[in-house]
Amino acid sequence: MTGSESKNNKVDDEIQEQPTPGCYVKARYVLAFMGFLGMFNVYSLRTNLSVAIVAMVNSTDDSGNESDTCPDRGQSAGNSTNSNGIYDWNSAEQGLLLGCYFYGYIVSNIPGAWLSKRYGFKIVLGSAMFFSSIITLFTPLAANSSFELLVALRVILGFFQGVSFPSMQGAWSYWAPPMERSALVSVHISGSSFGTCVTLPIAGVIADTLGWEAVFYFTGGVSLLWTLVWFAIIYNKPSEHPRISDEEKAYITESIGIEKQKVEGVKVRTPWKSMLTSLPILAIICGHFASNWGNYTLLTMLPTYLSSILKFDLTASGALSSLPYILQWIFTFFGGMATDVIRKNNVTSTVAIRKINTTLGLAVPALFIVLAGYIGCNATAAIAFFTMSVAFNALTVPGCKANTIDIAPKYGGIVYGISNTVANISGFLAPQVVGLLLLDGNNLGQWQLVFWISAAFYLFGAIMYLIFGSGVEQSWAKGHVLKGKILGEGVEGLFDATL
Repeated sequence: MTGSESKNNKVDDEIQEQPTPGCYVKARYVLAFMGFLGMFNVYSLRTNLSVAIVAMVNSTDDSGNESDTCPDRGQSAGNSTNSNGIYDWNSAEQGLLLGCYFYGYIVSNIPGAWLSKRYGFKIVLGSAMFFSSIITLFTPLAANSSFELLVALRVILGFFQGVSFPSMQGAWSYWAPPMERSALVSVHISGSSFGTCVTLPIAGVIADTLGWEAVFYFTGGVSLLWTLVWFAIIYNKPSEHPRISDEEKAYITESIGIEKQKVEGVKVRTPWKSMLTSLPILAIICGHFASNWGNYTLLTMLPTYLSSILKFDLTASGALSSLPYILQWIFTFFGGMATDVIRKNNVTSTVAIRKINTTLGLAVPALFIVLAGYIGCNATAAIAFFTMSVAFNALTVPGCKANTIDIAPKYGGIVYGISNTVANISGFLAPQVVGLLLLDGNNLGQWQLVFWISAAFYLFGAIMYLIFGSGVEQSWAKGHVLKGKILGEGVEGLFDATL
């Protein structure tokens, strides 16, 4: 072999040993996308009833409470689905049905966070969505059987879906580099807004053309398909992923600070007392609750408002109800990215940008939701005000809702579970309060009171978070060792707290 041939062979060997460049999609981005689709399905299964119920209920039997203030915008022309449904449920019963989902939802948030930490978020979220899909597919059968059975099924649905947000929040403890937290959290949470803005118009068309039963068959089937893909491609940790690049794995683990050192026989207790008495967590809970109250009021009741007050038909009501959530999705998605850019460039501190986002996400919606109640039958202005209220509410995601990972990164899922449990009490209170208020008359005056209540919660949450919010990791969140020898800090074993 000549010298030149030997040299060429050596070069060829070196080329073969180098990693092959290509269109590699980072594993954490795949997780964010699947989380986005997962939250899409969570909200699709949650909101499908908000539109379907308009077609299910015989509103002409609502004890004469239906408002006749605004002119007809299409109900009487053609298919008046919203007035000839087969169920005679009054406004209080409808409020119970729309809100009962959250009775189950708030119960499973903290257990969901614990189960995800113990067994991995993949199996917990995947199993929960599988059973949620099956329950949704059986919803028409339950509705045709009895009102009580339908309520029970919605409570069970909420129970399974209560694990969704804490599971994904906990996932980022292992997958999200610190300076990508706001963006990654916002991407997966933005799926909820996208699910709403897609489900509402599609559900309206399906209910008008195929019947309200088809709404549940369609949304349940899509969710079931997502579950199969989730189990096939998602893994709990970078160290378990068979297709992640060594470069990405090293970047994630080093930036988060896990798997750097060794721990011998370490057990860690979860600081429950410190969590439950922490003022920064109280601030997060107040902001989260306020955000959810206003959001759930519109999420569950806006189709009814557009149908009964502004007199749109079912298809138009579903389509118009989705407009605010299109903009909310955009605000959530880009708001998180903008927040991380600000943090990376040290434009302001973490706590400052969290408070700015939260204030904008609560004070602006308070203004617009009140204005929406005072423009009468001006449908264009009403939709514009509702849209601005819902859109700005999205800024609480890169605000107080993402703050759990800042102040307690090792317990991000559990802290979010606590916050989400309390915040989602509004999920059943808000629609039931609306239902009870409308018993005294389904008119603009009663709806104005509904919107003032939402504004009051918005402002209370903003004030509490401005006063007590923090961006600093809390001392109690740094690990409490019960036994074992620690050889270093920031160890993955410390994240696996035993409860």
